[in-house]
Amino acid sequence: MSPARMARWLAVLPLALLVACGGGGDAAVSIVSTRVDDHGPIFRQVAVTLSDAAGVEVEYWAATGPRLLVRSHAPGAVAHQLPLPRLRERESYRYQVRVAGDAGRPGSTSEGAFATADLPDDVRSIAFAPSGQSSYPLSFLSVRSTFTGGLVVDSQGHVVWYARTPGAPFGAARRANGDWVILIAGSGLMAYSPLGERVASLTQAQVGNEAIHHDLTVTPQDTVLFLTFEPREFAGQVLRGEAVWEWDMTANTLRKRWSAFDFLDPAVDAGPRSVPNDWFHANSLALGPRGNVLLSLHHLDQVLSLAPDFGSIEWRLGGAGSTIAIAADQATSGQHSAREVAPNRVLMFDNGFARADGSQYSRAIELELDPTTAAARTIWEYRPSPDIWSTVISSVRRLANGNSVVTFGAPPGQRGATGPVALHEVSPAGQVLWRLGVSLPGGGIFQGDPMTTIGGEVVVP
Repeated sequence: MSPARMARWLAVLPLALLVACGGGGDAAVSIVSTRVDDHGPIFRQVAVTLSDAAGVEVEYWAATGPRLLVRSHAPGAVAHQLPLPRLRERESYRYQVRVAGDAGRPGSTSEGAFATADLPDDVRSIAFAPSGQSSYPLSFLSVRSTFTGGLVVDSQGHVVWYARTPGAPFGAARRANGDWVILIAGSGLMAYSPLGERVASLTQAQVGNEAIHHDLTVTPQDTVLFLTFEPREFAGQVLRGEAVWEWDMTANTLRKRWSAFDFLDPAVDAGPRSVPNDWFHANSLALGPRGNVLLSLHHLDQVLSLAPDFGSIEWRLGGAGSTIAIAADQATSGQHSAREVAPNRVLMFDNGFARADGSQYSRAIELELDPTTAAARTIWEYRPSPDIWSTVISSVRRLANGNSVVTFGAPPGQRGATGPVALHEVSPAGQVLWRLGVSLPGGGIFQGDPMTTIGGEVVVP
Protein backbone atom coordinates (compact mmCIF):
# COMPACT_ATOMS: atom_id res chain seq x y z
CA MET A 1 0.00 0.00 0.00
CA SER A 2 1.36 3.46 -0.94
CA PRO A 3 2.10 5.99 1.86
CA ALA A 4 -0.73 8.22 0.62
CA ARG A 5 -3.20 5.33 0.64
CA MET A 6 -2.03 4.30 4.13
CA ALA A 7 -2.57 7.86 5.47
CA ARG A 8 -6.05 7.94 3.97
CA TRP A 9 -6.90 4.54 5.45
CA LEU A 10 -5.77 5.61 8.90
CA ALA A 11 -7.93 8.74 8.66
CA VAL A 12 -11.08 6.66 8.26
CA LEU A 13 -10.03 3.81 10.58
CA PRO A 14 -12.84 4.42 13.16
CA LEU A 15 -15.48 4.22 10.41
CA ALA A 16 -13.81 1.18 8.85
CA LEU A 17 -13.81 -0.63 12.18
CA LEU A 18 -17.48 0.23 12.71
CA VAL A 19 -18.41 -1.09 9.28
CA ALA A 20 -16.30 -4.22 9.72
CA CYS A 21 -18.21 -5.01 12.91
CA GLY A 22 -21.37 -4.81 10.84
CA GLY A 23 -19.99 -7.39 8.43
CA GLY A 24 -18.18 -7.20 5.13
CA GLY A 25 -15.61 -4.42 5.81
CA ASP A 26 -15.48 -1.05 4.08
CA ALA A 27 -13.55 -2.31 1.04
CA ALA A 28 -16.39 -4.68 0.19
CA VAL A 29 -19.20 -2.12 0.33
CA SER A 30 -20.77 -0.91 -2.92
CA ILE A 31 -23.70 1.33 -3.79
CA VAL A 32 -26.62 -0.81 -4.90
CA SER A 33 -29.05 2.02 -5.74
CA THR A 34 -29.70 5.74 -5.35
CA ARG A 35 -32.93 7.69 -5.74
CA VAL A 36 -33.75 11.39 -5.37
CA ASP A 37 -37.17 11.97 -3.78
CA ASP A 38 -39.12 15.20 -4.32
CA HIS A 39 -40.48 16.78 -1.11
CA GLY A 40 -41.43 20.17 -2.55
CA PRO A 41 -40.07 22.94 -4.78
CA ILE A 42 -36.69 23.24 -3.03
CA PHE A 43 -36.72 20.08 -0.91
CA ARG A 44 -34.97 16.90 -2.05
CA GLN A 45 -33.87 13.75 -0.25
CA VAL A 46 -31.47 11.08 -1.53
CA ALA A 47 -32.26 7.46 -0.70
CA VAL A 48 -29.20 5.19 -0.85
CA THR A 49 -28.97 1.42 -0.54
CA LEU A 50 -25.58 -0.25 0.05
CA SER A 51 -24.38 -3.82 -0.30
CA ASP A 52 -23.40 -3.79 3.38
CA ALA A 53 -23.47 -1.48 6.38
CA ALA A 54 -21.36 1.67 5.96
CA GLY A 55 -21.50 5.42 6.10
CA VAL A 56 -22.58 7.59 3.18
CA GLU A 57 -21.88 11.15 2.12
CA VAL A 58 -23.42 13.21 -0.66
CA GLU A 59 -21.87 16.21 -2.37
CA TYR A 60 -24.17 18.44 -4.42
CA TRP A 61 -23.81 21.68 -6.36
CA ALA A 62 -25.30 23.98 -9.01
CA ALA A 63 -23.83 26.59 -11.32
CA THR A 64 -24.47 29.21 -8.65
CA GLY A 65 -24.28 28.98 -4.88
CA PRO A 66 -22.00 26.95 -2.62
CA ARG A 67 -20.88 23.35 -3.15
CA LEU A 68 -22.40 21.42 -0.23
CA LEU A 69 -21.84 18.10 1.54
CA VAL A 70 -24.05 16.04 3.86
CA ARG A 71 -23.17 12.86 5.74
CA SER A 72 -25.45 10.12 7.01
CA HIS A 73 -26.22 10.08 10.72
CA ALA A 74 -26.49 6.26 10.59
CA PRO A 75 -23.02 5.01 9.51
CA GLY A 76 -23.84 1.42 10.53
CA ALA A 77 -26.86 1.17 8.23
CA VAL A 78 -27.41 -0.38 4.80
CA ALA A 79 -30.24 1.99 3.80
CA HIS A 80 -29.78 5.77 4.18
CA GLN A 81 -32.00 8.79 3.61
CA LEU A 82 -30.17 12.10 3.41
CA PRO A 83 -32.01 15.43 3.02
CA LEU A 84 -30.16 17.87 0.74
CA PRO A 85 -30.59 21.23 2.52
CA ARG A 86 -30.00 24.77 1.31
CA LEU A 87 -31.26 24.28 -2.26
CA ARG A 88 -32.27 27.30 -4.33
CA GLU A 89 -35.28 27.47 -6.62
CA ARG A 90 -35.04 27.02 -10.42
CA GLU A 91 -31.61 25.39 -10.34
CA SER A 92 -30.09 22.31 -11.97
CA TYR A 93 -28.02 20.34 -9.48
CA ARG A 94 -25.42 17.61 -9.85
CA TYR A 95 -24.69 15.22 -7.02
CA GLN A 96 -22.26 12.44 -6.13
CA VAL A 97 -23.01 9.75 -3.56
CA ARG A 98 -19.98 8.11 -1.93
CA VAL A 99 -19.42 5.26 0.47
CA ALA A 100 -17.72 7.18 3.24
CA GLY A 101 -13.97 6.68 3.32
CA ASP A 102 -13.72 4.82 -0.01
CA ALA A 103 -14.53 7.30 -2.77
CA GLY A 104 -11.93 5.98 -5.22
CA ARG A 105 -12.99 2.34 -5.57
CA PRO A 106 -15.24 1.32 -8.50
CA GLY A 107 -18.78 0.84 -7.29
CA SER A 108 -18.33 3.05 -4.23
CA THR A 109 -19.63 6.21 -5.94
CA SER A 110 -22.76 7.13 -7.87
CA GLU A 111 -23.61 10.34 -9.70
CA GLY A 112 -26.79 11.97 -10.91
CA ALA A 113 -28.75 15.18 -11.41
CA PHE A 114 -32.00 16.82 -10.38
CA ALA A 115 -33.70 20.19 -10.73
CA THR A 116 -35.61 22.38 -8.29
CA ALA A 117 -38.89 24.10 -9.10
CA ASP A 118 -40.46 27.53 -8.48
CA LEU A 119 -41.11 28.65 -4.94
CA PRO A 120 -44.78 29.28 -4.10
CA ASP A 121 -46.04 32.68 -5.26
CA ASP A 122 -46.51 34.04 -1.73
CA VAL A 123 -42.92 33.17 -0.86
CA ARG A 124 -41.63 34.65 -4.12
CA SER A 125 -43.53 37.87 -3.40
CA ILE A 126 -41.04 38.60 -0.60
CA ALA A 127 -37.94 40.31 -1.98
CA PHE A 128 -34.49 40.45 -0.38
CA ALA A 129 -31.74 42.95 -1.12
CA PRO A 130 -28.35 42.04 0.43
CA SER A 131 -25.32 44.30 0.63
CA GLY A 132 -21.94 43.92 2.30
CA GLN A 133 -20.42 40.69 3.58
CA SER A 134 -22.06 38.54 6.23
CA SER A 135 -19.98 36.45 8.64
CA TYR A 136 -22.73 33.81 8.90
CA PRO A 137 -24.50 31.98 6.06
CA LEU A 138 -28.20 31.77 6.95
CA SER A 139 -31.02 33.67 8.67
CA PHE A 140 -34.26 32.15 9.98
CA LEU A 141 -37.08 34.70 9.74
CA SER A 142 -40.44 34.44 11.51
CA VAL A 143 -42.57 36.07 8.81
CA ARG A 144 -46.13 37.44 8.79
CA SER A 145 -47.14 38.54 5.30
CA THR A 146 -49.29 37.02 2.60
CA PHE A 147 -47.03 34.11 3.55
CA THR A 148 -47.00 33.20 7.24
CA GLY A 149 -44.35 30.91 8.67
CA GLY A 150 -40.62 30.44 8.79
CA LEU A 151 -38.19 31.30 6.01
CA VAL A 152 -34.48 30.61 5.86
CA VAL A 153 -32.62 33.06 3.63
CA ASP A 154 -28.95 32.77 2.71
CA SER A 155 -26.64 35.76 2.88
CA GLN A 156 -27.13 36.38 -0.86
CA GLY A 157 -30.88 36.79 -0.39
CA HIS A 158 -32.10 33.39 -1.66
CA VAL A 159 -34.87 31.52 0.16
CA VAL A 160 -33.42 28.07 0.91
CA TRP A 161 -36.03 26.68 3.34
CA TYR A 162 -39.60 27.49 4.31
CA ALA A 163 -42.43 26.12 6.41
CA ARG A 164 -45.96 27.44 6.17
CA THR A 165 -47.94 27.95 9.39
CA PRO A 166 -51.71 28.39 9.79
CA GLY A 167 -51.27 31.78 11.45
CA ALA A 168 -48.71 34.43 12.27
CA PRO A 169 -45.55 33.05 13.93
CA PHE A 170 -44.58 34.51 17.29
CA GLY A 171 -41.14 33.09 17.80
CA ALA A 172 -39.17 30.01 16.80
CA ALA A 173 -36.51 27.88 18.44
CA ARG A 174 -34.41 24.94 17.33
CA ARG A 175 -34.26 21.48 18.87
CA ALA A 176 -31.11 19.39 19.20
CA ASN A 177 -32.08 17.28 16.17
CA GLY A 178 -32.29 20.38 13.92
CA ASP A 179 -36.10 20.65 13.82
CA TRP A 180 -37.54 24.15 14.19
CA VAL A 181 -40.43 24.66 16.62
CA ILE A 182 -42.61 27.63 15.66
CA LEU A 183 -45.21 29.19 17.95
CA ILE A 184 -48.46 30.35 16.36
CA ALA A 185 -50.38 32.60 18.76
CA GLY A 186 -53.71 31.15 19.85
CA SER A 187 -53.12 28.06 17.74
CA GLY A 188 -50.23 26.03 19.13
CA LEU A 189 -46.64 24.97 18.54
CA MET A 190 -45.51 23.12 15.42
CA ALA A 191 -42.18 21.42 14.73
CA TYR A 192 -40.76 21.25 11.20
CA SER A 193 -37.95 19.11 9.79
CA PRO A 194 -35.08 20.18 7.49
CA LEU A 195 -37.40 19.09 4.65
CA GLY A 196 -39.95 21.70 5.73
CA GLU A 197 -42.43 19.06 6.83
CA ARG A 198 -44.44 19.18 10.05
CA VAL A 199 -43.27 16.43 12.40
CA ALA A 200 -44.96 17.29 15.71
CA SER A 201 -47.47 19.71 17.18
CA LEU A 202 -48.98 20.95 20.43
CA THR A 203 -52.49 22.33 20.12
CA GLN A 204 -54.11 25.22 21.93
CA ALA A 205 -56.67 22.79 23.37
CA GLN A 206 -53.91 20.98 25.27
CA VAL A 207 -53.37 24.00 27.56
CA GLY A 208 -57.07 24.65 28.11
CA ASN A 209 -58.19 28.24 28.55
CA GLU A 210 -54.69 29.75 28.57
CA ALA A 211 -54.00 31.25 25.16
CA ILE A 212 -50.58 30.37 23.74
CA HIS A 213 -48.78 33.52 22.68
CA HIS A 214 -45.58 35.24 21.66
CA ASP A 215 -42.40 33.28 22.36
CA LEU A 216 -40.66 30.01 23.19
CA THR A 217 -37.20 28.65 23.86
CA VAL A 218 -35.53 25.23 23.91
CA THR A 219 -33.80 24.03 27.09
CA PRO A 220 -30.55 22.00 27.33
CA GLN A 221 -32.81 19.01 28.08
CA ASP A 222 -34.42 19.55 24.64
CA THR A 223 -37.76 20.55 26.14
CA VAL A 224 -39.66 23.64 25.00
CA LEU A 225 -40.67 26.53 27.28
CA PHE A 226 -43.46 28.75 25.96
CA LEU A 227 -45.74 31.59 27.06
CA THR A 228 -49.49 31.64 27.69
CA PHE A 229 -52.01 34.26 28.77
CA GLU A 230 -53.39 33.02 32.10
CA PRO A 231 -56.84 34.35 33.16
CA ARG A 232 -57.60 34.81 36.87
CA GLU A 233 -60.14 36.83 38.81
CA PHE A 234 -58.81 39.86 40.65
CA ALA A 235 -60.77 42.68 42.31
CA GLY A 236 -64.01 41.59 40.69
CA GLN A 237 -62.74 41.26 37.13
CA VAL A 238 -60.80 38.76 35.04
CA LEU A 239 -57.16 39.66 34.37
CA ARG A 240 -55.01 37.91 31.82
CA GLY A 241 -51.54 37.50 33.25
CA GLU A 242 -48.59 35.42 32.09
CA ALA A 243 -47.57 31.80 32.58
CA VAL A 244 -44.63 29.69 31.41
CA TRP A 245 -45.26 26.10 30.33
CA GLU A 246 -42.85 23.29 29.47
CA TRP A 247 -43.44 20.77 26.68
CA ASP A 248 -41.34 17.60 26.62
CA MET A 249 -41.79 16.34 23.06
CA THR A 250 -39.89 13.12 23.71
CA ALA A 251 -41.90 12.08 26.76
CA ASN A 252 -45.08 13.75 25.44
CA THR A 253 -45.65 15.59 28.72
CA LEU A 254 -46.80 19.12 29.49
CA ARG A 255 -46.71 21.12 32.71
CA LYS A 256 -47.01 24.68 33.95
CA ARG A 257 -43.75 26.00 35.43
CA TRP A 258 -44.50 29.60 36.47
CA SER A 259 -47.37 32.04 36.93
CA ALA A 260 -47.08 35.82 37.28
CA PHE A 261 -49.99 35.78 39.73
CA ASP A 262 -47.82 33.88 42.23
CA PHE A 263 -45.08 36.54 42.28
CA LEU A 264 -46.52 39.88 41.14
CA ASP A 265 -49.37 42.02 42.46
CA PRO A 266 -51.76 43.43 39.86
CA ALA A 267 -52.55 46.36 42.17
CA VAL A 268 -48.92 47.48 42.18
CA ASP A 269 -47.05 45.80 39.32
CA ALA A 270 -48.66 47.45 36.35
CA GLY A 271 -47.56 49.74 33.56
CA PRO A 272 -49.17 52.59 31.62
CA ARG A 273 -50.34 50.21 28.89
CA SER A 274 -51.65 47.46 31.21
CA VAL A 275 -55.31 46.54 30.64
CA PRO A 276 -57.41 43.72 32.13
CA ASN A 277 -57.20 41.65 28.95
CA ASP A 278 -53.42 42.02 28.76
CA TRP A 279 -51.72 42.82 32.05
CA PHE A 280 -48.07 42.41 31.03
CA HIS A 281 -47.90 41.54 27.32
CA ALA A 282 -44.83 39.33 27.66
CA ASN A 283 -43.06 39.17 24.31
CA SER A 284 -39.85 37.17 24.75
CA LEU A 285 -38.57 34.19 26.67
CA ALA A 286 -34.94 33.05 26.85
CA LEU A 287 -32.57 30.96 28.94
CA GLY A 288 -29.75 32.66 30.82
CA PRO A 289 -26.24 31.32 31.49
CA ARG A 290 -27.18 29.85 34.90
CA GLY A 291 -30.38 28.18 33.76
CA ASN A 292 -32.33 31.28 34.73
CA VAL A 293 -35.15 32.42 32.44
CA LEU A 294 -35.43 35.96 31.08
CA LEU A 295 -38.93 37.27 30.46
CA SER A 296 -39.58 40.57 28.66
CA LEU A 297 -42.76 42.45 29.64
CA HIS A 298 -43.82 45.02 27.03
CA HIS A 299 -46.46 46.79 29.13
CA LEU A 300 -44.10 47.23 32.10
CA ASP A 301 -41.04 48.16 29.98
CA GLN A 302 -39.32 45.57 32.13
CA VAL A 303 -37.22 42.40 31.95
CA LEU A 304 -37.44 39.74 34.68
CA SER A 305 -34.94 37.04 35.56
CA LEU A 306 -36.71 33.95 36.91
CA ALA A 307 -34.68 31.54 39.03
CA PRO A 308 -33.74 28.22 37.38
CA ASP A 309 -36.29 26.40 39.54
CA PHE A 310 -38.97 29.04 38.79
CA GLY A 311 -39.32 29.57 42.54
CA SER A 312 -38.44 33.26 42.65
CA ILE A 313 -37.78 36.41 40.64
CA GLU A 314 -34.05 37.12 40.80
CA TRP A 315 -34.19 40.70 39.53
CA ARG A 316 -36.36 43.18 37.66
CA LEU A 317 -34.81 45.58 35.16
CA GLY A 318 -36.67 48.76 34.17
CA GLY A 319 -40.20 50.00 34.76
CA ALA A 320 -42.30 49.91 37.93
CA GLY A 321 -40.77 47.85 40.73
CA SER A 322 -37.34 47.60 39.12
CA THR A 323 -34.77 46.15 41.54
CA ILE A 324 -31.90 47.48 39.42
CA ALA A 325 -31.25 51.20 39.07
CA ILE A 326 -31.09 52.41 35.47
CA ALA A 327 -30.63 55.92 34.06
CA ALA A 328 -33.54 57.42 32.13
CA ASP A 329 -31.60 57.57 28.85
CA GLN A 330 -30.73 53.86 29.15
CA ALA A 331 -34.25 52.69 29.98
CA THR A 332 -36.06 50.64 27.34
CA SER A 333 -39.65 50.87 26.12
CA GLY A 334 -41.60 47.95 24.67
CA GLN A 335 -38.36 45.94 24.36
CA HIS A 336 -38.09 42.52 22.71
CA SER A 337 -35.72 39.53 22.57
CA ALA A 338 -34.00 40.05 25.94
CA ARG A 339 -31.01 37.71 26.31
CA GLU A 340 -28.40 37.36 29.06
CA VAL A 341 -25.49 36.84 26.65
CA ALA A 342 -22.95 36.54 29.47
CA PRO A 343 -23.33 36.63 33.26
CA ASN A 344 -24.92 39.99 34.21
CA ARG A 345 -24.88 41.26 30.60
CA VAL A 346 -28.34 41.70 29.05
CA LEU A 347 -28.76 42.30 25.32
CA MET A 348 -32.14 43.37 23.94
CA PHE A 349 -33.91 45.14 21.11
CA ASP A 350 -35.21 48.44 22.49
CA ASN A 351 -38.23 49.31 20.34
CA GLY A 352 -38.71 52.74 21.89
CA PHE A 353 -42.45 52.16 21.75
CA ALA A 354 -43.35 55.03 24.10
CA ARG A 355 -40.25 56.76 25.45
CA ALA A 356 -40.71 59.17 28.34
CA ASP A 357 -39.10 62.00 26.36
CA GLY A 358 -41.26 61.33 23.27
CA SER A 359 -38.30 60.47 21.01
CA GLN A 360 -39.02 57.94 18.26
CA TYR A 361 -36.21 55.53 17.41
CA SER A 362 -35.17 51.93 17.97
CA ARG A 363 -31.81 50.47 18.95
CA ALA A 364 -30.03 47.37 20.14
CA ILE A 365 -28.63 47.83 23.64
CA GLU A 366 -26.46 45.76 25.98
CA LEU A 367 -26.55 46.53 29.70
CA GLU A 368 -24.13 45.36 32.34
CA LEU A 369 -25.74 44.66 35.72
CA ASP A 370 -23.61 45.27 38.80
CA PRO A 371 -24.79 42.93 41.57
CA THR A 372 -22.91 44.95 44.21
CA THR A 373 -24.52 48.31 43.48
CA ALA A 374 -27.75 46.92 41.92
CA ALA A 375 -27.28 49.32 39.01
CA ALA A 376 -27.11 48.94 35.22
CA ARG A 377 -24.94 50.73 32.68
CA THR A 378 -24.82 50.60 28.89
CA ILE A 379 -21.74 48.85 27.51
CA TRP A 380 -22.82 48.57 23.88
CA GLU A 381 -25.47 50.17 21.70
CA TYR A 382 -26.36 50.18 18.03
CA ARG A 383 -28.61 52.87 16.64
CA PRO A 384 -28.66 53.12 12.83
CA SER A 385 -28.28 56.38 10.96
CA PRO A 386 -30.76 57.50 9.83
CA ASP A 387 -32.95 56.26 12.66
CA ILE A 388 -35.35 53.35 12.19
CA TRP A 389 -38.33 53.28 14.50
CA SER A 390 -39.49 49.67 14.67
CA THR A 391 -42.26 50.14 17.22
CA VAL A 392 -43.19 46.47 17.59
CA ILE A 393 -41.77 42.95 17.02
CA SER A 394 -38.01 42.89 16.01
CA SER A 395 -34.96 41.29 17.65
CA VAL A 396 -31.22 41.26 18.27
CA ARG A 397 -28.96 38.20 18.46
CA ARG A 398 -25.28 37.92 19.45
CA LEU A 399 -22.97 35.84 17.26
CA ALA A 400 -20.06 33.79 18.58
CA ASN A 401 -17.60 36.18 16.91
CA GLY A 402 -18.96 39.13 18.90
CA ASN A 403 -21.00 40.65 16.08
CA SER A 404 -24.73 41.25 16.54
CA VAL A 405 -27.62 40.63 14.14
CA VAL A 406 -30.29 43.30 14.55
CA THR A 407 -33.68 42.73 12.91
CA PHE A 408 -35.88 45.79 12.37
CA GLY A 409 -39.08 43.85 11.79
CA ALA A 410 -41.95 46.37 11.66
CA PRO A 411 -42.92 47.67 8.19
CA PRO A 412 -43.72 51.35 7.59
CA GLY A 413 -47.02 52.35 9.16
CA GLN A 414 -47.36 49.45 11.60
CA ARG A 415 -48.09 51.10 14.96
CA GLY A 416 -46.34 54.21 13.64
CA ALA A 417 -43.17 52.40 12.50
CA THR A 418 -40.99 54.15 9.95
CA GLY A 419 -39.40 51.07 8.35
CA PRO A 420 -37.60 49.80 6.44
CA VAL A 421 -37.68 46.13 7.36
CA ALA A 422 -34.07 44.97 7.42
CA LEU A 423 -31.42 42.83 9.10
CA HIS A 424 -28.11 44.45 10.02
CA GLU A 425 -24.99 42.54 11.04
CA VAL A 426 -23.06 44.95 13.22
CA SER A 427 -19.53 44.72 14.62
CA PRO A 428 -18.75 45.48 18.29
CA ALA A 429 -17.53 48.88 17.06
CA GLY A 430 -20.96 49.58 15.55
CA GLN A 431 -19.95 49.13 11.90
CA VAL A 432 -22.63 47.65 9.62
CA LEU A 433 -20.91 44.73 7.88
CA TRP A 434 -23.94 43.33 6.06
CA ARG A 435 -27.47 44.44 5.44
CA LEU A 436 -30.46 42.50 4.17
CA GLY A 437 -33.34 44.69 3.06
CA VAL A 438 -36.71 42.92 3.09
CA SER A 439 -39.71 43.99 1.03
CA LEU A 440 -42.87 42.10 1.92
CA PRO A 441 -46.61 42.74 1.59
CA GLY A 442 -47.65 43.92 5.07
CA GLY A 443 -47.03 41.97 8.22
CA GLY A 444 -43.38 42.10 9.18
CA ILE A 445 -40.76 39.87 10.80
CA PHE A 446 -41.20 38.90 14.44
CA GLN A 447 -37.56 37.94 14.85
CA GLY A 448 -34.45 36.98 12.91
CA ASP A 449 -32.19 34.12 14.02
CA PRO A 450 -28.70 33.56 12.57
CA MET A 451 -27.91 29.98 11.53
CA THR A 452 -24.90 28.03 10.28
CA THR A 453 -26.72 24.99 8.90
CA ILE A 454 -30.20 23.72 8.04
CA GLY A 455 -29.64 19.97 8.18
CA GLY A 456 -25.97 19.39 8.92
CA GLU A 457 -24.74 20.47 5.48
CA VAL A 458 -21.25 21.93 5.21
CA VAL A 459 -19.68 24.02 2.47
CA VAL A 460 -17.00 22.20 0.48
CA PRO A 461 -13.95 24.48 0.08
